[in-house]
Amino acid sequence: MQSNKKYYIGIDGGGTKTVGLLCDDDGVIVAKSTAGSTNLKSREEVDVRSAIQHVVMELTDGLQDRVLEGIFVSTAGGDREEDQVRWKKWIKETLPFFTGYIEVKNDAYGALASGTYTTEGKVLIAGTGSIAYSISGDETRRVGGWGYLFGDDGSGYDIGRQALRMVAAMHDGTEKRDEVFVTEVLSFLQLTSASEMITAIYEDPYPRMKIASIAKVVILLAEQKNLPAMMIMNKAMEQLNELTKAIEGDDDKLVVCGGLFQSEFFRRSFAEMRNERKLMCEVCYPLLSPAAGACICALISRGRAITDQQKENLLSSHGS
Repeated sequence: MQSNKKYYIGIDGGGTKTVGLLCDDDGVIVAKSTAGSTNLKSREEVDVRSAIQHVVMELTDGLQDRVLEGIFVSTAGGDREEDQVRWKKWIKETLPFFTGYIEVKNDAYGALASGTYTTEGKVLIAGTGSIAYSISGDETRRVGGWGYLFGDDGSGYDIGRQALRMVAAMHDGTEKRDEVFVTEVLSFLQLTSASEMITAIYEDPYPRMKIASIAKVVILLAEQKNLPAMMIMNKAMEQLNELTKAIEGDDDKLVVCGGLFQSEFFRRSFAEMRNERKLMCEVCYPLLSPAAGACICALISRGRAITDQQKENLLSSHGS
């Protein structure tokens, strides 16, 4: 690392994992750190604090006397003042001599910037949870993002929960049994009987993440034309499209990201449903991760737009 450069940290705090990146003022990513979920509404505070401090310490370990200019955190719950206060407090505890700026925003910011290289536009995130967000200057509109207890429609958690409900109903005889569906879901959970699901889920230390992980199986089964899986996935896509309808216009670009969209089949099916519903907004799948988007937000916080050279550097160093 060059001593005359300034450095920036971008952190994406997701429902399943947290990723932090360190970049220089040219947009070159020079370090990466990962930890568990930092969602304060679904994980114990002591675990969140530990994860945050691990990421910050690992990223700054090689900085020595080099200047850390700013830190931008894009995380679930980042628009709640009480969560912002805790994030900033824990970062300052880790870096007591840090004099730069710390910004904490919700997870839409990093996701949006990863596709637009700005902090304005419209974004849909569908991972462990789900949220649609529109940002234009000081005006913001949020749709969804109500959490797993009474929200997160169409999310990985929602898909996983519907799969468990389906297996339970098939076990009880209130739904027609689909042997392939039941076998694949139970096999993924390393279970031999539906009756074992209660212990496996309720006694898991992170049940929300475990349930969300089942979405992978459902999407794979849907791709194989399994009917129960197709029903669950189609309902999820309908719910996600309902979220976006509330924020998008005909000429808008919609940045779409999150774990569900890592599946090419899910992307394709989502696009087909949008075409059927005549939702003509252009969909953009970012080449950068939300953590890189958080780095972009950190760089933008200096008051200057991202240059073409910075874009090129971010793209070329992102996979390293």
